[in-house]
Amino acid sequence: MGHYSECRFCKIIKGKYQYNEIDRPFLNDGEFVAVASIGALVEGWSLIIPKEHQLSMRNAYNKADFKDFVSHAISLLNRFYGPLIAFEHGSNNEGSNTACGTDHAHLHLLPFEGSLLLDLQNSNLQWDKCLTSEIPDRVEEKEYLFYSELGSKKSWQDPVGYLHILERPISQFFRHLIAKQVGCSEASDYRQFPFLETARQTYKVLAR
Repeated sequence: MGHYSECRFCKIIKGKYQYNEIDRPFLNDGEFVAVASIGALVEGWSLIIPKEHQLSMRNAYNKADFKDFVSHAISLLNRFYGPLIAFEHGSNNEGSNTACGTDHAHLHLLPFEGSLLLDLQNSNLQWDKCLTSEIPDRVEEKEYLFYSELGSKKSWQDPVGYLHILERPISQFFRHLIAKQVGCSEASDYRQFPFLETARQTYKVLAR
């Protein structure tokens, strides 16, 4: 494990919670956990985290237990918060800015009734439509951004989304877009604005 023992998400998986109940998984089964996200710009913002230390989710997307676990999380989030989007900042290099300061894979799920598609089109980045099952072959060892609009779907099977393969690291790309849409661009950096009370409320709702 080496320095992985210092990874914040590895500590969560071991039951060492920096933010008390916020870091306590509201779902914990098999190879994955789900936790409330710090820096949440909206209540309900959650993370799917593999228990095994890895840098991106690319090798998880085709696993049956991943699909089952995320389907459980989606159903729970839908029940309390409504339509969802999903995204990943797919880092495949230790210390990359793409990882937003966390060198451990995680998929974001959050309530969002709008759409980021127009923002993607206007971002000057090349986006290709793809299924999550296609991500491993498309990205190989490269870093990437992935976005999918789940809406009110009750399960995660093989959702379609939009993939950009990065030429250079980009930090908190989707967070900046969401912050702008919800009217708080000045608070888009989760390290400066952790929104702990929002994350705490998410945990209280989802851990019932």
